[in-house]
Amino acid sequence: MAKLSFRQVEAFRAVMIAGTTTGAAEILYISQPAVSRLLTDFEEAVKVPLFVRHKKRLTPTPEALILFEEVEKSFVGIEKLARTAEELRSFHRGTLRIVSMPALAQGFMPQVVHDFMRDHKGVAVTLQVRSSQQVADWISTQHFDIGISAISVSDPAIEVQTLSKSRLVCILPPGHPLKDKDCIFPEDLQGEMFVSLGTEQSVRYKVDEVFEKAQVSRQLTFDTQVSHVACSFVLAGTGVSLVDPMTALQFAPQGLIVKRFEPDINFTYNIIYPATRSKSQLAVEFTELLRSELTKAADSSNGLFAVVMP
Repeated sequence: MAKLSFRQVEAFRAVMIAGTTTGAAEILYISQPAVSRLLTDFEEAVKVPLFVRHKKRLTPTPEALILFEEVEKSFVGIEKLARTAEELRSFHRGTLRIVSMPALAQGFMPQVVHDFMRDHKGVAVTLQVRSSQQVADWISTQHFDIGISAISVSDPAIEVQTLSKSRLVCILPPGHPLKDKDCIFPEDLQGEMFVSLGTEQSVRYKVDEVFEKAQVSRQLTFDTQVSHVACSFVLAGTGVSLVDPMTALQFAPQGLIVKRFEPDINFTYNIIYPATRSKSQLAVEFTELLRSELTKAADSSNGLFAVVMP
């Protein structure tokens, strides 16, 4: 049998759909003589009579109908593949898996994810909340595409980018005696009930070191692993605390008092990716949106934190 070409098969399919070589030429955007030539070559290649020609009309033979059925199966697969590729180019399909530390995941990230999904219809997004160490572990094993973490990571399986540099802020309950001070110092919190972050967090030791160095005693009767819980506890009127600014600012509209604290206790938000594979276009798009929204938040934070551009 003579060698078949894909173009011949296309011409046969177009004729079967249109019923004439003129109609097939319109489908394929080629001339009518070119379609006739391809169709003749196709018939010679398969060595089966495919059409009964009557004037300008082509009537398919039973053999042609059977052959067309097989051709359609192949073209359905090709068209499906083409549609999928187009959807991926337009971000209408795909998945994005995000794992984030609680500080951003419980207030800020849901809105960012909402905006992202609104602009990327059909994309499935997963958002998991884990400790910074677990975030790093899950990214290194490639279970997720993007991670948001507050710890420094030295792992060849992880790519790290600094998302934002900030400093811990002091949070006070509504009506606290220190509400009118511009900046809070360790000695201002002498004897205060202090809501500490859990010992699993490295920032806990930075905070304790500052107060120990200043020889300031606090009432350490409550600690929590999650900064949101610390903010809620302080807002309820029991104690004061030092937390990251993003979390604190989310509670400010409810009456939580947020103050600068000296000396500086640095707090960094990092965005991390699996280093052993390329970032998907969805991950790149989400990161751009995340930085943009974080920049807006930083602009209204009175300098409490700043976004770091790559």
